[in-house]
Amino acid sequence: MKDLKCALAECEFNQAYCCCAKTIDVSGSAGCKTFAANANKRKNLFEAGEDFVKRNYDVDTAVHCTADCIFNKEEVCNANGITVLGDLTQDAVCATFMQR
Repeated sequence: MKDLKCALAECEFNQAYCCCAKTIDVSGSAGCKTFAANANKRKNLFEAGEDFVKRNYDVDTAVHCTADCIFNKEEVCNANGITVLGDLTQDAVCATFMQR
């Protein structure tokens, strides 16, 4: 999946709002289990905007999913793209999740 957006700027795999992980795991509760906080990114007060950092569409991320979602086909996400949301007070969650 090349259209994998992540709003968690402090995640190790986030680069200009794009997820650059080779694979991610989405749990049964639609949480992103691949999220890994990067302490160095937390020190920054802001993330560089898209005008300064180009999105990386070269990564074709495999999305393994166990959620009861309409896009889940044999534990693989077949959505055209997904967005992961969250903040420091909650887990990273797949916002594209749509329960069957």
